[in-house]
Formats: sequence, structure tokens, C-alpha cells
Amino acid sequence: MYKDDIITEVRQNRDAYAREHHYNLDEIVADLRKREQSHPGRVVARRTSLAPASKTQK
Repeated sequence: MYKDDIITEVRQNRDAYAREHHYNLDEIVADLRKREQSHPGRVVARRTSLAPASKTQK
């Protein structure tokens, strides 16, 4: 099977982060919320409308 170095690194980082929080989902969520609150700007620009973006037809 093909080994992708980037995927391997992402999985190692994910496991290290989970290990820091004892693989406890409540601790992970609390940390992510704390990080979100301390971030200086909005991470994701959310749409103000639920209507899908219009697509141009060719």
C-alpha cells in the first residue's frame, strides 16, 4: 500500500493532541472552544442566509 507522508504526519499530530487531553472528548471540545474564544478573528466566515449560492449556467 502507498504510504503518504502528509497523511502520516496529520494522524500523528491528531493522536498527540488527543493524548494531551487523555483521549477525552469533553476535554478536547473544551480546549477547542477556549482556542476559538482567544482567536483574534473569525476562523470561518458563515453565510447570513441559508439559501445556496447561485450557480451560473453555461
